Amino acid sequence: MNPLRMTPETIRLGGHRGHSAGAPENTLAAFRKAFEFGGQHVTCETDLGITRDGELVLIHDKTVDRTTNGHGLVQNMTYSELSKLDAGSWFGDQFSGERVPLLKEALQLARELGIIYQLELKIYDANDVFFPKLRALIDELGCADLLQFSSFDYVQLKAVKQAIPDVPTVGLMHSRLIDPAALARQANLDAMNIEIYHFASGEARQLHEEGFAAFCYLPAGYHEKLLKYGVDIEAQVVQWVREGQLDQLLGDDVAQVAKIRDRAHHG
Repeated sequence: MNPLRMTPETIRLGGHRGHSAGAPENTLAAFRKAFEFGGQHVTCETDLGITRDGELVLIHDKTVDRTTNGHGLVQNMTYSELSKLDAGSWFGDQFSGERVPLLKEALQLARELGIIYQLELKIYDANDVFFPKLRALIDELGCADLLQFSSFDYVQLKAVKQAIPDVPTVGLMHSRLIDPAALARQANLDAMNIEIYHFASGEARQLHEEGFAAFCYLPAGYHEKLLKYGVDIEAQVVQWVREGQLDQLLGDDVAQVAKIRDRAHHG
């Protein structure tokens, strides 16, 4: 049985970099807010980085410049240096003092609240360094059930499934694929994330027929922009949920994806 396959009733909700519409991305504050709106088993998509001294941290960019008050490459900083930076004030004064979290801290929070992380592997050339670190951390905390791995690099996803078979994997895709299920099979994936722009074209049905899960991401502002011109994206997504085409709906705004789920369930 595929652990990521859901039904219209059990569809999972997710927050892109946590509830990044209402809190600084990839911080414990954003993960807590995602839980607030999404409840038990909410999935927080987040990004894996590594410091100079080998600590696994959650940050999207290669540099700290955009999301902290510091400057420089993550991989050139020790965790001690990184931990002194403010990763919240740029978003709002009330988040001043938020830190770039260690993966370990985030997993401890996940166990406490019952949230799941979809960990995007952002480092493509150091499997030999961070796969053993991930394996050791998962064994130490017993937290394979709190994780999914995702990447745009399908060779890497195949390798991580081999190294850590107890964590499901999610292939990210930007463009439409001629045969997504064949690719999912080759990479030994559990799910693929289909861009919302392409979702209507039927890949989800093909993936489901062959036993794979179908995820989708709703970017902040996308619905509102098109609604001005009479295109109701939320109504389309509600329909996809009702038809059972979606296993996980991810958004920058977890309150919005929760609303879509509730509309699908209750009309």
